[in-house]
Amino acid sequence: MGNAFCGDPSSPAQANSHGAADRAQCTHVSSGTDVESNHLLRVQRSLSQEETAPTKFVSLIWKHAHQLALDPKGTEGREVPQWITRRCLQLETISDSSSTFVSLNCLLRRKILAADDFLECFSNVLWGNHMYALDFAWEVCKCDGGDTHSKDSVPARDVIRFFVQTAVMVHYMLLDHAFEVADNGALALREPRNLIGEHNTVQSLATSLLEYAERTRGINTFEYGGHNDSGAKTGSIENDASVTKREFTEWQRKVVPDLLHNSIVHFIQVLFFPPDMGDQSSLSNERHGTLLRRYSRLVPILHSSQEKVPRIASRLKGGDVVPITSAVFGKNYVEIEENTRDDSVGCAAKTVFSPPMFVFTTLSASKFGNEWYRLFSGTEDGWTFNQLEHSILGYQGPTLIIIQTSSKHHPNGSVTFGAYTASKWEKNKKDFFGSADCFLFQLEPTLRVLKSLPKMGTRGGHYMYFHSTTNVVSSSLGKKDEMIEGLGFGGAIRKPRLFIDRTLEECHVSSHDTSFEEGQLGFPPSSDPIISYTSLPNPNSSSSSSLHIDSLEIYAVGDDDAIRRGFQALTQYREIADANLKNSRTVDKAAFMGDLRSGVIESKAFAHLGQVDGRANGALKEGDGKANGL
Repeated sequence: MGNAFCGDPSSPAQANSHGAADRAQCTHVSSGTDVESNHLLRVQRSLSQEETAPTKFVSLIWKHAHQLALDPKGTEGREVPQWITRRCLQLETISDSSSTFVSLNCLLRRKILAADDFLECFSNVLWGNHMYALDFAWEVCKCDGGDTHSKDSVPARDVIRFFVQTAVMVHYMLLDHAFEVADNGALALREPRNLIGEHNTVQSLATSLLEYAERTRGINTFEYGGHNDSGAKTGSIENDASVTKREFTEWQRKVVPDLLHNSIVHFIQVLFFPPDMGDQSSLSNERHGTLLRRYSRLVPILHSSQEKVPRIASRLKGGDVVPITSAVFGKNYVEIEENTRDDSVGCAAKTVFSPPMFVFTTLSASKFGNEWYRLFSGTEDGWTFNQLEHSILGYQGPTLIIIQTSSKHHPNGSVTFGAYTASKWEKNKKDFFGSADCFLFQLEPTLRVLKSLPKMGTRGGHYMYFHSTTNVVSSSLGKKDEMIEGLGFGGAIRKPRLFIDRTLEECHVSSHDTSFEEGQLGFPPSSDPIISYTSLPNPNSSSSSSLHIDSLEIYAVGDDDAIRRGFQALTQYREIADANLKNSRTVDKAAFMGDLRSGVIESKAFAHLGQVDGRANGALKEGDGKANGL
């Protein structure tokens, strides 16, 4: 029996070795448990008895999936609970704005009602190789908007937009409290969607995909880095440049390995196995035996590190966050009228889908986790290297650095990039430190991920750099005096690949070193001789530039255990540092006073002791005042 998602075996997309290996599994059915498989079949049978317009089919699937998850005996003749009806209306509300939704509805309807191998198809999408999910998504994109594209390729913009919009739907399917009843009685989002951010993310990913495709084709007609020489974002993806399935597959595996899972696969999971929010009063006591599932949020929640301070955490209500604002990720809270605020230090967490944070989940959902805690913000904490040191030293867990930059030579553009590391930050090591579990990235205008390279003998291994003379006695520095002060990754001690100087005003980046993959961060090289960059005519040529830092943020990321251990270590580090500082101040003060009185340290403060004659009136000896400058 053939698989509905296997595609044409003669397709060029199957010429690569990975695709051939994947397709070799097409005759095998990947499945969940018997209970899960039976649930899928019950949903199909129930849907086959319904008649509905193609544009409403997705919400109809969700309604039947909810009812059958609660009661496997069937839905016939039973009243649909109000909360299920509300959820279906919420799905229709968010999907109405999706340009790919009509095609998705039609394809799901055909696959469920007309396919003889329904169970095999959707079992493979849910629990099998993600190539089946890609086949499904590719078919939707080829029919997007009623157009039929080339058999072998689709516009990069269309395929990326499908995945982003599918992720948006998943995000809101998991958030009942993201909706409210508007004045006209209709359901509406509590907070407006970030449509500009969604557009920029589609552009960033599509530009990255096209850049990869053209590089593999051996041509270089695409604008470098998504900018033209003026710094403005280019319109190359508006030209509907297309990619083949093979090109997309190779790019996806290399750059965004979790893209499929966190969009179409997650969507199918939530659609057939709805979420249990745990707050529906109409659910019976038999919820434990239902197929409603608990899901994590698709995109992480931003937190302030202050929430780990006991006296602040104790004042937060359940689900609230300490309000912060990020130049890249926006606000982490829902804005309310000032006169409705209470004495709580927190606010409700925002419900808006964050496109930039979604991009990180496509790189690695497990690596970044569901809760991010901001350790440092130049805007909020102050633009001093001393404050940056205080914020990150002692934290023993993965951190993410986000830098937003601009250039006076590119007045119409900005670039967002940074680095991830799983290693703790250490001050004044004699050389580079850290492990290969780190990478550099550019988020906008073009997504790039520059992975670390393995150390080969004395070559490479320059992963992390952190040097500062703050609170360090100059006589103890020795050879470290020659090291530049700041924070960086890759390159050499005198010139790291990515470097933030101690003024926190400039970031220096280059395109090549031996510790990370080659690739440009920041603006493209320019022919303008005034701009600070160099290009060397040899195989190891590297362009470099200096950019003005507009925003600098550092986040603690990772799973719950990593976050917990990281903040425990930070608390212990600061307690020890405070105790040492207090002790040194006590010792130093006592020693200082003793040295003054003993004459080890000369001071006019005690000069009068040797000048007083011992007479009751304490008159000075003759000539002593003049001699001592009094």
